[in-house]
Amino acid sequence: MIIDEDIVAGGVTPFIITKLIERHERERQRYRLLHDYYMGDHRILNRRKRGKNVANNRIMCNHAKYITDMTQSYLVGNPVTYAVSDEYDIEAIKNEYLEQDMPSVDSEIVKNMSIYGKAYELIYADEKSKPRSVRLDPEHTFVCYSQSAFEKPLFAVYYYKKYDLDGYCTGSICRVYDESFIYTYTGLDSYSALSLQNVEPHYFFDVPIIEYRNNTEMQGDFEQLITQIDAYNVLMSDRINDKEQFVNSLLFLCNCDLDTEQAKKLLVERILMGDGDAKAEYLSKVLNEADTKVLRDDIKDDIHRLSHVPDLSDESFGNNLSGVAIKYKLLGFEQHVKNKERNFAKTLRKRLEIYNNFLVTLNAMKEVPSHRVDIGFTYNLPANELEIAQMINYLKGLASDETLLERLPFITDAKEEVEIARREQAEKSAEDIRIAESSARKVNYNEE
Repeated sequence: MIIDEDIVAGGVTPFIITKLIERHERERQRYRLLHDYYMGDHRILNRRKRGKNVANNRIMCNHAKYITDMTQSYLVGNPVTYAVSDEYDIEAIKNEYLEQDMPSVDSEIVKNMSIYGKAYELIYADEKSKPRSVRLDPEHTFVCYSQSAFEKPLFAVYYYKKYDLDGYCTGSICRVYDESFIYTYTGLDSYSALSLQNVEPHYFFDVPIIEYRNNTEMQGDFEQLITQIDAYNVLMSDRINDKEQFVNSLLFLCNCDLDTEQAKKLLVERILMGDGDAKAEYLSKVLNEADTKVLRDDIKDDIHRLSHVPDLSDESFGNNLSGVAIKYKLLGFEQHVKNKERNFAKTLRKRLEIYNNFLVTLNAMKEVPSHRVDIGFTYNLPANELEIAQMINYLKGLASDETLLERLPFITDAKEEVEIARREQAEKSAEDIRIAESSARKVNYNEE
């Protein structure tokens, strides 16, 4: 959210907060629609048709969830890695990440980015004064930036309502985070009449709520495809309706009289008799399955083509394809994920800076420039580990052991693995020397 910095020059007042929340609330309808489509609550499920005997099957095919889940697992299905040159040390930050299972936080953030077009993370200090991260709901969070080319974050707001055991709203809470303090306000259920309740420092020396952007436009991965998803759902639903209507077709009788009892008997015995010029046939719509299939496949192909997320169940992804051939088929998806990765990595550096600020304050580490940290992504694809091992063997001596080990998908901490390997090698060398010395002593003893 962009605001004029002069508006908050005198401080963020309750009136300003209420106005900003009202402005953010206008976007909640969009957030709710995107959330519903991911969860499977599509428009087709609310379709109504007139008439008691009219078929109204409502088939929902959740392409939205497929697009998000595939993108999420491909980008961060394997944990993000962090490496730094020998002159700097980020082990303190990596340990904090490890203690709180940061890959799970990253996965939830990427999912929110894919659904809503943006995601939010709150960095806080727990009861043991350890930095921790938690994902926040975009429907109740926003960051305010200065109205300049640099879009400097001024403050962030996280607000929510309180409910009693019966589900009645008892008020609201709003927390405002700037570079130094956390301001806690309480108010009515409409976020009006806010009053300041508490002010406390946070020692992160930056706004501790981070906004992750899925792309420059801040749109979700399936947001522009909702009409195609709706069209596919309608086509599949009407296809089932046509089948049902065909089964329940009207029987047209020509020169053949039936009363109610005879019609009931006909349903049981399935026999009909008439004169020579009598005629009976069903009134039904002719189903052209070929045309329906072509239209269905066209819509499905458009969904995957425009989302850049391939249909991996397609026959074109056969078992006989080489790794290079599969990469060419995934080229559009790779470019799409690369753009997401660039935005994600940029904000991960911001997270590193905030963690570094806090840990420096605790004297747990020294200051490390975030641009000196290499952030690595290992895309979650079936890997030919033998081929990777051969490549590492060829490159040995040309690149560091730590860099080479990071290419192996089953290695989570390359630096630690290198240290373990060195210790094992040293222990083995010491054991070999001990055995050699013992053998030498035995030889000398026998000669004597």
